[in-house]
Amino acid sequence: MILNSLKNYLDFNIVNPSIKYLSLVAFCTGLLLSYFYTVLVILQKYAGYSEFIIGVVASFGPLGLIFAGFFATKLLKRIGFYKIILISATINGICIILMLVFFNPINLSIFFFIGGMMGGLTWMTMDTWVNVVSDNSNRGKSIGLYNSSVTTGLAMGPLIVGIFGTSDPIPLIVCFLLVTLKIVTIFSIKRFIKKVLFPNQSSKMKFSILTISPFVFFAIFCAGIEDSSFLALFPAFMINDFFTDKQIGLYIFIGGLFGVLCQPFIGALSDNFNKRIIIFLLLFSHICWLMLLNFSNSNPYLIIFALMISGFASTSLYTVTLAYLGERINVTDIAFATSLFIIIYELGEYLGPIIVGFNMSIYGNSGFIYTLSSFVIVCIIFGIIRSLFKKNEN
Repeated sequence: MILNSLKNYLDFNIVNPSIKYLSLVAFCTGLLLSYFYTVLVILQKYAGYSEFIIGVVASFGPLGLIFAGFFATKLLKRIGFYKIILISATINGICIILMLVFFNPINLSIFFFIGGMMGGLTWMTMDTWVNVVSDNSNRGKSIGLYNSSVTTGLAMGPLIVGIFGTSDPIPLIVCFLLVTLKIVTIFSIKRFIKKVLFPNQSSKMKFSILTISPFVFFAIFCAGIEDSSFLALFPAFMINDFFTDKQIGLYIFIGGLFGVLCQPFIGALSDNFNKRIIIFLLLFSHICWLMLLNFSNSNPYLIIFALMISGFASTSLYTVTLAYLGERINVTDIAFATSLFIIIYELGEYLGPIIVGFNMSIYGNSGFIYTLSSFVIVCIIFGIIRSLFKKNEN
């Protein structure tokens, strides 16, 4: 049954053609994001910034994205998918270049906020697009294809660091090339994006959507904490254990690549089994990779294995929760629900680096492991309680 589901899942003929082209933009976005984050954290660590300062700087990106979430839907309705993606991606790329040129905590924070706001518009537009053109019969497959493209890019970014390192002026040159690649890709798919129609809906943000499944929103909140803390602080974790920048890039790449390879299996499972149960399994996987990291004693092979589990859990959790939300709401509410979903995810991304960075500054690498584990454990307990007393959410 699983093999047949996997075979059907890999058949993308039933996926809306526009999603296939959108996935190219998603790949370029993920590639730029992961390369830039990895390089920036390493450069800040080499410059002597503490984990807390690194975390605070990184938090301004999600803060900008949260701000964007409150007007993204109105912009989508007013100016359309293509213009938002093109304009926001261009400004985001400019901010990335400026951060590398004017390198100090204040400038980084300012450009992170602006770039995060623009990046948020890009992500919300693409996520809304995928849900709008999908239905319950292929939503898991559509989101899986789209998210696989994102995670492939996220996996490839650190590999560039692993190959070329972070010596000046390599980061600036690579970022310029990646920004150019992303914008050129957006121009190349213009005619396909124009065919996507925005659904009719009211003009008010419906926060009542949160009551559809509080556990899922809590899970994506924790996913935001996990993902941003990993991007912003895991390279610092590795530097504290005396790994080089090229080792860091290579190890993160291996973990991310494994996550990409797992996407078809998770997509097939999510289209055929209870997504809520899959979410629980992914949360437990988060605990597993953190505990394995805790007992690795800087062993490269154990760290790589832990990162493979992390890649599987992180990339899959976002996919499954977004698909689960999409099948439980009306099409007229998809844009609002997607924006709210991302706002909550980004709220976790905003708080994660600050809290984890603060604890790392006090407790070292143990602060990274136990802070993240605590959030996931609380989420699992909350989900179990909701499952026992709210049968209609299952």
